Amino acid sequence: MITTRTARTTEIDEIGEAVGEIKEQLDLSALKKYTGGLIFCHIDFVESGVVAALCEALPFDIIGMTSMASSDERGYGLYDLTLIVFTSDEVSFTAGMTGNITPDSFADETNRLYKDLRGGTDGDPAMIFTFMPYVRNVSGCEVVAAMDAACHGIPMWGAISNSIDFNYERVHTICNGRCLPAGIAMMFLNGPVEPKFIVSSIPERNISNNRAIVTRSEGAVLYEINDVPVLKYLANMGLVITKENVTTTPMMVYFDGAEEPVALGFYTMFDDGSLLTGDIIPAGTSVAVGSIDAQGIGESAADGLDRILAIPDRQAILILPCVTRYIMLAPDQESELRQIEERLAGNGTPFIMGYSGGEISPMPGTDGKLHNRFHNYTFCACVL
Repeated sequence: MITTRTARTTEIDEIGEAVGEIKEQLDLSALKKYTGGLIFCHIDFVESGVVAALCEALPFDIIGMTSMASSDERGYGLYDLTLIVFTSDEVSFTAGMTGNITPDSFADETNRLYKDLRGGTDGDPAMIFTFMPYVRNVSGCEVVAAMDAACHGIPMWGAISNSIDFNYERVHTICNGRCLPAGIAMMFLNGPVEPKFIVSSIPERNISNNRAIVTRSEGAVLYEINDVPVLKYLANMGLVITKENVTTTPMMVYFDGAEEPVALGFYTMFDDGSLLTGDIIPAGTSVAVGSIDAQGIGESAADGLDRILAIPDRQAILILPCVTRYIMLAPDQESELRQIEERLAGNGTPFIMGYSGGEISPMPGTDGKLHNRFHNYTFCACVL
């Protein structure tokens, strides 16, 4: 059994007031044997020192990230700090973070972090919360794959950090007051916890009926589709990709052994016309071009919320929609935030929501097992 509470503040400059406001919303006297927390916040809370002071003032492990916006049952906003706290007599929460990773070090750093956390716990965790940075020229899937290998396939849920800066220049991950622009944070959940994972992707009507085959790729770099250079293929589909709009086109990828397609984005357009994608797409993989619009975002959010509310005995609801959804909802960019608030604020279960720079969530395969995947553009949730 896990008991959950949330707290939030908009006070950025007065550190004492911000910490006091959060503590007033948490009944610290009711904490059980084990406690842990997740935090989503505007970058200013890191730079002002509020995050470090709050983590020092609270007697339990906390991990988190900067985010475009956050919400809980009390409200939502871009310039907020939102915290969710889990406390239990049966489930323990143990956190740690790497140093700043690089393209050469992320695999070793991830493996070292897992071993350090595993050495301090009894047995393998039931699941892992994780937040990681955006590292240029490294696909999110490469970091997730390294984490999956280090963690031996244990279900992981989390996101890439993000902020109001679309260039990912002012983003941080957080662990117990330590805030790094390129750190990977993990929190082990050990004990009787059975998480439910929800990934609501692009509506079927927003996916092209024209399937194609990847004919040349190297890892997460895509070169050719149907034996045509990728940019030319997309142009033939009516999509002119530039360095300015590269992140706005979803690619639906039908991986072998997966029950449903995975929505992936393009992160970087290289000078040779190749594209860095969100995951490794082997040659021979079937793909289709998707589109993202306000109606489709609303529909996928409604589907995700329906699936959340259909789960009985909910103890905590955690939501990480892709930050591109917020961007693509202009001019009514808060519509998804309102939709989540209206559906969940009165449901009786504490929830926290933040925007994601790339979603990390398991998906079922045809083998009946969960497989950790990296996603883009999705409404992603975890229910405890």
